[in-house]
Amino acid sequence: MWRDLVNKDKIWRGLLLALYLILTVLLQNTAFARFRILGVHALILPAVVVAVAMFHGALWGGVFGLFAGFLGDMGFPETTVLFLTLLPLLGFAAGMLSEHLVSRTLPGFLATVLAALLIVGFVQAVRVWIFLNAGFGLPMLTMLKQTLISLPFSIPFFYISRAAARRARRV
Repeated sequence: MWRDLVNKDKIWRGLLLALYLILTVLLQNTAFARFRILGVHALILPAVVVAVAMFHGALWGGVFGLFAGFLGDMGFPETTVLFLTLLPLLGFAAGMLSEHLVSRTLPGFLATVLAALLIVGFVQAVRVWIFLNAGFGLPMLTMLKQTLISLPFSIPFFYISRAAARRARRV
C-alpha cells in the first residue's frame, strides 16, 4: 500500500538534483570566488537554475531555484534575499519559456541564460546604485562585465543538465 504512494522516479530526480545543487554551490563558492576576470567574479547559479528548468520543467526549475537562491544567499554575504527571490522566479520563467517558446538547444539555452544573467546583474546594480549611493554607470558596467564573463562558464551546465534529465527519465 505505501509503495503505491511513493513515486520513486521523483525521489530519484530530487536526490540527483540535490546533489547537483550542492556541487554547483560548492563550485560557485570555492573555485569561482577565488579568481576574477576583468575585475568581476563569474556567477553560475542563474545558469544552473535555467538549465534545470529547461530540462525538468517549470515546477522543478522553480523549486530548484528556491533552494539555489537560499544557498546562494548564504554564500554571498552582501545579499540577503536577492537570490532567494530572483532564482525561483527565473527558474519557473525559464521552464515555462522552454515548454512553450524557446527550444531546448544550446543557442536557446544561451539566450535564456543571457536574459537571466542580465536580470540578476541589473537587480544587483540597482541595489548598489540606490542603497550604496554609487553612480549609475559603474554598477551597469560591472553588470555587463559579469554577464560576459559568466556566459561561457554556463555552457557545461547545459550538457550536464541534459544528461541528468535523460538519466532521471531512464531510471
